[in-house]
Amino acid sequence: MPNDHHRDVALRVAPDLNGRQTARVGYSNVAKEIADHAARKVTTRDDANAAPCEFIEHALQLKVMAAELLYRAVTVERMNGTSWEDIAAKMKMTVPQILDLYRHSDLTHLAETSGETGVWRVLAETCVSPIRGTCDPHPGKVALELDDWYASYASGQPGDPAGTASPNSVTAHL
Repeated sequence: MPNDHHRDVALRVAPDLNGRQTARVGYSNVAKEIADHAARKVTTRDDANAAPCEFIEHALQLKVMAAELLYRAVTVERMNGTSWEDIAAKMKMTVPQILDLYRHSDLTHLAETSGETGVWRVLAETCVSPIRGTCDPHPGKVALELDDWYASYASGQPGDPAGTASPNSVTAHL
């Protein structure tokens, strides 16, 4: 009998995403990069070899990454129909202040376009990948990678949230 175990392996094809879905993947991707970057400083193994201000530098990098996460949060909120007034209220700012800071984050005009050629092209300019310019050009592939990353992350957490979650915690809910 031929080797039939390959039939049980599901072929995972990167989904084609619209602008709304792509914006959400962009937010998730930054959140993952922040988690990975923060985790690098949990260990104390290399503390004796730390350069002066290394901990401050690391924290400042996280601050920049968090600012990018906030920009992407505004993008997702606008894609979901959240008003500028609600965003301003949540951030305890005026609408003119919010518009001044975040107007460029409003990509609602690209919501129904292909995420790959619309929203992702805009988000790639501020990709927080550890190696600049290495964000995958296809947001659907990034979503699949996020599925794997989350399953790996969650399986090590108390209560194993991945055990009860969808096997594709990102792509299944886009």
